[in-house]
Amino acid sequence: MKLGRSKRARPTLTVHFGDTHVGSSLAMWPREVVLADNANWQPSILQDWYLARWREFWIDTAALAKEHNAKVVAISGGDERDGDHHSTKQLVSADEDDQDQAVGVIYGMAADVVDEWVFVRGTPAHGGATERYARKFAGKGWNVIPNGDHWSHWCYTGNHEGVRIEVAHAPGTKSWVPTTRGAAVARHAQYTKAEYYESGIQPPDVVIRHHVHYWQGPGCDGETCCFFIPGWQAASNWVMSRGIKSATASHFVPGGLRLLCDNGVWRHFWWLRRPESSVAWAK
Repeated sequence: MKLGRSKRARPTLTVHFGDTHVGSSLAMWPREVVLADNANWQPSILQDWYLARWREFWIDTAALAKEHNAKVVAISGGDERDGDHHSTKQLVSADEDDQDQAVGVIYGMAADVVDEWVFVRGTPAHGGATERYARKFAGKGWNVIPNGDHWSHWCYTGNHEGVRIEVAHAPGTKSWVPTTRGAAVARHAQYTKAEYYESGIQPPDVVIRHHVHYWQGPGCDGETCCFFIPGWQAASNWVMSRGIKSATASHFVPGGLRLLCDNGVWRHFWWLRRPESSVAWAK
């Protein structure tokens, strides 16, 4: 019997995004959502801008996947909604059902692009420490990658076409200083690599972290590289009151990262968009 060559697997495009904080008045909000008291929220120009960029991000991701004939694995890094936290007044609605409805609409915009979903848990303050959205979307028939008896992960590890990827919400180190953000992401790669070696396990090729709301990477220690993923929310009053480096808010740039994984090799593709500056002389 003549044996043919085995068919080569398709590449995988892992898509990394998170900290959408839906429900915040500083994050995207879909106009079609009707609030619990039968009212409608009029989104701000900034909120509409974020929502338009979100659509563009997934359009661009679909084109990238098509270009490389890649399977798309979307990995949400947590804090899908803003919740009712820190006594904030910057909310569209503090009602969980309102925020959940909006999350469903916004994440549903990516449903036709994505082949598989992964949901990583976020922070308790934002209601992100549960698997509510992973379970909800799995119940709607989305192809959510389970975690044993659960639908979400505190720390996700996956082997995608020979590329080892680890994803969790918060990094073990960070920097708010522009000149040392790169050092922070490389430092986290080093910490992660050391912990894996201490455990006698081969370290990941790529480490992904969220929570800090700024983009950075790759920062590498040998063959282990780390990326910090930006959020989709402008700086809140709480953030602004804690001391900012300048009026530029330079690190609040929404977007996401795509990793093309193929035969043990990865390539990264950032997608980032900067809002119009409020600096007087930048007009």
